[in-house]
Order: sequence, then C-alpha cells, then structure tokens
Amino acid sequence: MFGYIRPVQGELLVKEYELYRAVYCGLCRYGGKRISHFTRFFLNYDFVALALLRLALTDEKPNVEKKYCPYHLKKKNTLRADNAYDLTCSAFAILLYYKALDDIRDSKGVKRFVKKLTLPFFKRIKNRASGYGELENSIREGLAKLDELERAKEARLDAVADCFAKITQDIASFGLEGSKKLIASQCGYHIGRYIYLIDAYDDIYDDEKSGSYNPFLVKYGTAEAVLKHADEIKTTIIDSLNAFSSVYGLHTVEDGVTAYDQILFNISELGGRAALDKVHARSENRR
Repeated sequence: MFGYIRPVQGELLVKEYELYRAVYCGLCRYGGKRISHFTRFFLNYDFVALALLRLALTDEKPNVEKKYCPYHLKKKNTLRADNAYDLTCSAFAILLYYKALDDIRDSKGVKRFVKKLTLPFFKRIKNRASGYGELENSIREGLAKLDELERAKEARLDAVADCFAKITQDIASFGLEGSKKLIASQCGYHIGRYIYLIDAYDDIYDDEKSGSYNPFLVKYGTAEAVLKHADEIKTTIIDSLNAFSSVYGLHTVEDGVTAYDQILFNISELGGRAALDKVHARSENRR
C-alpha cells in the first residue's frame, strides 16, 4: 500500500535520522504485538509519517529503548509511544481489510477465489483494532464513495483525490481537539491527496495495460498524453506538499521546532518531491 512519504536521508542530521528509524522500528514492533506479526510485512513509510505527525502534535512522552529485532538479528533503537502507535496501527489494520475487500470486488475467476480465501485473515487483523468503531465507519464510508466515483470513471482529479484525502484527514485528527485537531486535519488531508495523485501518476502505464481506472487516463486519454501534461500534474501534486508545510508551520510557531518537525519538513519539502521525480522518471523510461 503506497509508501511514497519518506525523508531524504542525506539531508537529515544523524540524530534526526536515528529518531526516524526508531519511530519506524517502534511502530513495526507495536503493530506486531497489538495487531498481528504479519502487519510488519505490510508496514510502509506513509504510516510512519502519520505516526510522526501524531507524536509531534500530542504531549505523549516517548522513550527510546534498545530492543532485539528478529529480522535484523541485533538490538536496535526503538521509540516507544503506545498512544500514537495504537491509532496508527489500528487505522492501518482497518485499511488493510477494506483494501482486501476492494481487491476481491475487482478480481475475477481464480484470482478472486484465492483472494476470498485470505479475507478471514484480514478480518481478524481488522478486529484486533478494537475501540476505533467511529474511525472504521468513516474509513468504510470514504472508501465506498471513492469506489463509486472510480466505477463511474470520474474525470475530476480533485473529486477522487478528495475522497482518499478525507480518510487520511480523519485518521490524522482522530481524538485530537482544538488547534492541534485543525492542524492534524489539514496535514492529514494533504498527505492523502498527495498519496492518491502520485500513486495514480505512478500507475498510468500499468492501468492503461490492464484497463483499470486511473483519473489521469480518464482525463487525458492515454499514458502518452498524460506525460505531455507532466508539468501540470506535478504542480498539482506539489501543491499538497506546499499546503502541508504551510499548515504544519503553524504548529512550530506555537511550540517551537523539534526533531519531529525537522523530519516532517524534510519529508514535505524534499522527500515528497524526490519521490515525485522518481515516479516521473520511471514513466518517462517506459515511453
């Protein structure tokens, strides 16, 4: 599931990169215990960014501990922050389940049968995310609306991107109040909008070949035509990165700049653009 939101390592201080890795390891470890060990294999950088946003906007006091990693066969720095991780891992588990349902609806024949066999597994994972019924309802309703627009071959980019953006908006702001909720809400929205649009741009050739829905293909006709509008597309994707930075900057004005802030600004100002450049280069190479 995606994985575009990550920092540019070379532009982080050593202590900032170590903190980022400690958050990744902590989220992986917590998800393995709280939800399922298998979630460790599905974890991606987008959810690490959501966990970082949560940590930055809440008053939770995390602890860095040395914990043994069975996948690297050594002890690694792990940041423990149960409250932020609980929400992030639970939202991840809920999305995994509804993504599995969506894959089943879009599949046929043997593939559909095989995917249906895995559904009970994803349902058990989702059921471990207890205490988030309200969030699950909003995710389910948002994905249902998104599915409806995609099946109708919606050509308006913002209409479909808005559906997914509102899902990440609800995840990022869940349980927060006041100015922190407002900041998390807008930051979460633009994370989701960025993810949806860059993923669609990344998939133009695969979707053209398979006949799958892609808003850029619906709007422009072919993958070749999409690339002719690359500058316009890149601008609208970068708009969300700029909006994220502008909104998140309000938090740093209130509370001062922390290591979390430096990592998140790196992601929005550098990492997000680097990912977009890679996606564009891949598409150009497939011409």
